[in-house]
Amino acid sequence: MSEISENRQSGDGQTIAALQAALERERARTREVDHRAKNSLQIVSSLLLLMSRRSPQAETQQALKAMHQRVAAIAAVHHQILEGENPDSFDLTSFVREHMAAVARTRGDGAAVRLDLVPVQIAASQACAAALIINELALNALTHGSPAGAEPRADLVLRSTATGFVLSIQDQGPGLPPAADRAGFGLTIVKVLAQQISATVAFEDARPGLRAVVASA
Repeated sequence: MSEISENRQSGDGQTIAALQAALERERARTREVDHRAKNSLQIVSSLLLLMSRRSPQAETQQALKAMHQRVAAIAAVHHQILEGENPDSFDLTSFVREHMAAVARTRGDGAAVRLDLVPVQIAASQACAAALIINELALNALTHGSPAGAEPRADLVLRSTATGFVLSIQDQGPGLPPAADRAGFGLTIVKVLAQQISATVAFEDARPGLRAVVASA
């Protein structure tokens, strides 16, 4: 009887070891796929930036730079999740800090985003949508929300709530534009992505400046 029990325990141990080995192999494959996706996104982002610098048309340059920043935001999300300890959670605060610094460097026009942040964690499944929303609103504030001749400036505030987060981005421009001027491609992206993460988007006249407020449910 003792021999049967020992054999059963040995078999159970081997089964557990085999399952653990299979799980580790699956994790390694997932990390490799994520790593390749991150590298591919970085290559696309670099190509877009190079194309924007070689384009002779200002409008084309602006469109390519905007697309570069969108791809860069997604690449940053992949990198952060890949390097993080918990694949199901995303540090939104760290992303904001690092991506806003990257945006300022890429623009090269003296742009600056002043940050007022607290620690905020969100579900990794919401990370890409939240990152793109923040990217679009920041670019819109820096591109369209500064007085003529002034260096682009924006203020970004991130707060944690019982149900998620509240983000506000305020520019230094003339204030709330007509509704027709708030229906551009970038802001359309913001509204669509906000719906995906059950968030609301509102625009307020900050006098001076326009304040965009995103609140997740």
